[in-house]
Amino acid sequence: MRIIKLFVAIVAIALCVDASAQQLVKKRVGIYKENGNVVVAEAATTLAIDIVVEHETFTPGIYARYAQKLLGTRASFVERDEYRIASADVAVIENPIHFVKEDEKPQYDAPSVECELPLPIDRISGGELSPEHAAKEAAEQIFSLRRARLELITGDFGDGVFGGGLESALKEIERLEKEYLDLFYGTRKVEVLSERFYVPVAEKQPTTIVTRFSTVNGIVATSDMSGDIVLVTITPSKMTYPLGDIKGTVEYRYANNADVAVALGNDILVRRVLPIYEFGRTVMFLQPR
Repeated sequence: MRIIKLFVAIVAIALCVDASAQQLVKKRVGIYKENGNVVVAEAATTLAIDIVVEHETFTPGIYARYAQKLLGTRASFVERDEYRIASADVAVIENPIHFVKEDEKPQYDAPSVECELPLPIDRISGGELSPEHAAKEAAEQIFSLRRARLELITGDFGDGVFGGGLESALKEIERLEKEYLDLFYGTRKVEVLSERFYVPVAEKQPTTIVTRFSTVNGIVATSDMSGDIVLVTITPSKMTYPLGDIKGTVEYRYANNADVAVALGNDILVRRVLPIYEFGRTVMFLQPR
């Protein structure tokens, strides 16, 4: 008996899932009058595809070769400048205001920041130092700052510093320590860049090239062969549409619930089930009296 009840429950769930998957999106099309006005309507689908890119740059420290000797941890010597796709999304959008041209390369609205590595600030002589000697001075400043932080926290620094003064002093020590550490371990910067592409769906066309992407230059024009193709693929589902009257005069376009996937090569960036008119069906109904 319990097995029968379980089977009935599973069938009911399956029917609910199938019913939700078969939910129809429709739109009246053609030329008709509405509220005394003549309406010319067509059913077209435009996809909005958002791509978020991270641009990471790394500049090795000028004293990287001395990091393990003076600070106990090895530093990287490899300079890095690369792009990667962090995330993507796709949705159906109404009334798009912009279409990306085929050879249009996106211009990122992000400032270019040149990071200059700081030099030790506590030089007591103006003479020229060897790189190793300068690195030793910078390492000594790091240890000195750490001792000062510990004395401030434990209250061993004079009569002690409390409240807002203590917080400000600790923040300044942290800032100075980072400047010195950057001399050994380098500076890393990550910019987050986003771009939206509007892709009109063509009738019965399952794939469309959205753009191209390069780990060296980020998002590039579709004509730039240095980048890999970002492709949108539409796979329509099998749907049951309402039966219309072949003598009807009211025309509706029903969308198809299709699987829409955006991929970079073999990697799927995002997948959504969306209503696509171009893969649906037109049904004629009798004009209601």
